[in-house]
Amino acid sequence: MRGAALLCLALSVGAATAAETVSQTGADPFAAAISAFRAGDAGRAAVLFKTLAEAGEPEAQFNLALLYAEGAGLPQNPREALYWAWRAQIAGIPRAEALAQRLTGSLPAEARADLAERLERVLAPGIALGEARAMFGLARVLRELRPEPDAKRAYEWLAIAAALGLPEAQGARDAALAEVPEPDRFAVQDGALAAFAEWCRAASRPAVACAAAG
Repeated sequence: MRGAALLCLALSVGAATAAETVSQTGADPFAAAISAFRAGDAGRAAVLFKTLAEAGEPEAQFNLALLYAEGAGLPQNPREALYWAWRAQIAGIPRAEALAQRLTGSLPAEARADLAERLERVLAPGIALGEARAMFGLARVLRELRPEPDAKRAYEWLAIAAALGLPEAQGARDAALAEVPEPDRFAVQDGALAAFAEWCRAASRPAVACAAAG
């Protein structure tokens, strides 16, 4: 029942934003998904949310995760629910955090590894384009989702995301460095600088600072 209440709450929250959009621009697929769900057509809502989610709409990703988690309109599937919850939280939807945490605990290690690889693949194009949030998301996947966390690589991506100006990456970077034994910190930071140079060479849209990363 708690999950169902959360689902209804999320749809209500999203509806306010969608209603404002409709009043300004006319028909809106997010608003249509809300209307379909409220009318009892969860299947139609799922179709609309999934189309938006695959196009990168964070609120739709969160609501699609809830539909999978509850089995509303789609068969209940914790793996898909967790995937879309992670997509939403990486995109900056705070409400997705609690859902992801609730679902992660029930997922076997093998399924977590598969999910981590799936998220890494979907984040790769954004990373190549220099999207700091995608780098921050990859760091979280490496630290929090992989059955065997890769703290070194996670720190490197946090350091790069912070250098590119993502505010939340700065605190996460410093917290990650604080977990490293003090004698090893300079080596870890050197590794992050080398990783930045490597990213600059491979990026399809390198940052301006790449000119100084030689």
